[in-house]
Amino acid sequence: MDKKTIISLIIIILGVAGLVWWSKSVDSKSLSATETKSHPARIASDTSVLTAEETFYDFGRISMKDGNVSKIFKVTNRGNTDVNLTNVSTSCMCTAAYILRDDGSKLGPFGMPGHGGTGGMPGHGNSKAGEIITAGESRNIEVVYDPNAHGPAGVGLIDRFIYLEDENGNKLELEIKASVMP
Repeated sequence: MDKKTIISLIIIILGVAGLVWWSKSVDSKSLSATETKSHPARIASDTSVLTAEETFYDFGRISMKDGNVSKIFKVTNRGNTDVNLTNVSTSCMCTAAYILRDDGSKLGPFGMPGHGGTGGMPGHGNSKAGEIITAGESRNIEVVYDPNAHGPAGVGLIDRFIYLEDENGNKLELEIKASVMP
């Protein structure tokens, strides 16, 4: 074998080894995401004291012609100290979240960061909450999904996330799914 052939073989072997290493890395990350979804009550950060008995909801088949759908998740501070819920955000502009207070008032809408005033829910690009949840107290989080926000191309399966973050950066993730029909 000449020198060029040997160098070419070495490059090919290194390239294949790199691809194998990269694919195992991607598989490992996919497994971690799958493990988290298979245990829906798992919190994104193990140190968070915000919990929810239900973190996933499937609306099933919904129709665009019927308009918005909503789900209320109950979030509880299981810790011994107050939690400052600093941020509430969503993964898409078609989804908004509200904090429902005990006095009947509603804080929000909170939505996808950077998308204030766009999409189906005006002004929901805000994510700054500043809501104190005292030790042992709960708050209801209303999640509203607008199946018309993406227009006719928005049919099919959807999967959206709602992120609650406290002042320490601990996060609780909520998830909704639906099969959108025209």
